[in-house]
Amino acid sequence: MKGFALLVAALAGAALLYVTTAVGGPQAGPTRAEFNALKKQVAVLKKDDTAFQGVLATCFTGAVPAASFDGYEYRATDGSTIVTSAMDIIGPGDTPTMYLLDVGQACASVVNEAKLNIHMRVFRPVKAHR
Repeated sequence: MKGFALLVAALAGAALLYVTTAVGGPQAGPTRAEFNALKKQVAVLKKDDTAFQGVLATCFTGAVPAASFDGYEYRATDGSTIVTSAMDIIGPGDTPTMYLLDVGQACASVVNEAKLNIHMRVFRPVKAHR
């Protein structure tokens, strides 16, 4: 009799667990206004994706090997000089630790004007003491 009561209690517990975790009736889909808003968002994302894919295919065609080096002199606006580390394009025999995307000024301008939330700046090498 004890075993039967234990079995009934286990079945009742399983049934209670099933009822409390089961999903209710059918859920309503989005309203027409919500659907149209989502459709508009998808159209904007598709347009941005097409523009971004074009920029990737056109601009990101090369990379420049670079590394971090110690011993660069930096002159602050107050005229003081400190020695620090900096990224630099590697020379023959050096091992690159990173690659800088070579996009050029024209592509950087296109990316910035496309409003893709990617901002690039044109960096020009400066003469530094190594």
